[in-house]
Amino acid sequence: MAARRSPAKAARAKAPAPKKQKPVKEAKVVSPGPPVESVLAVVTGLMLLVAFFLVDYTKGRDYGTGVFFKGSYESSR
Repeated sequence: MAARRSPAKAARAKAPAPKKQKPVKEAKVVSPGPPVESVLAVVTGLMLLVAFFLVDYTKGRDYGTGVFFKGSYESSR
């Protein structure tokens, strides 16, 4: 059988120490970035511009037409 504590030992036992309180942290201020709509508008504009130049380059290289790459057709043949 397990030994039981005597009442004298129970009285001598130390009381649990109070828990230390953590200092209260200040709330972090989150600075908002640009709205999603603005970012999407810029990305879409850039993609349309790149697509225009790719199509114009292909037309200039293969068919000798286009706005910026007309001379590419004659130089490659």
